[in-house]
Amino acid sequence: MINFQLICDVDNTTISYLQEIAVMEKKYFKSPWTVEMLASSLCSSAVIVIATDDECDDKLVGYGGFYTTGDITNIAVSAEYRGRGLGKSIVDLMIDNAKTLSVDTLFLEVRVGNTIAINLYDKCGFKHIHNRKRYYEDGEDAMIFSREV
Repeated sequence: MINFQLICDVDNTTISYLQEIAVMEKKYFKSPWTVEMLASSLCSSAVIVIATDDECDDKLVGYGGFYTTGDITNIAVSAEYRGRGLGKSIVDLMIDNAKTLSVDTLFLEVRVGNTIAINLYDKCGFKHIHNRKRYYEDGEDAMIFSREV
């Protein structure tokens, strides 16, 4: 069974999750966040939603983060867990928690070539508001999305 929980601060329990998130970051992102960056974000009003599989010793299988300013950081789901709606569940929980924290609007950037993520954001009610040319270090453009909470 997949379980979800929020991480809002740094303690001994969350450090192990941050280490797992950093491993996924290296695996799935061209500019991955480090454990130090993740811990610093939690000290600067970030919230991370994690998904774990209790049938696999609570293995981290997905996560998503956002700042209480409304900026979404990264969202990832382990390759073997994709196609099960887990990404949508993570985004939905981020939206619900943003409401609780009185966030009015969520924003995110996504690579123009990341059609899977773009489709997810469309399903979750995000609207494409504009593009940023050569936004990423490798020169790829970013699509900017927003969603009122």
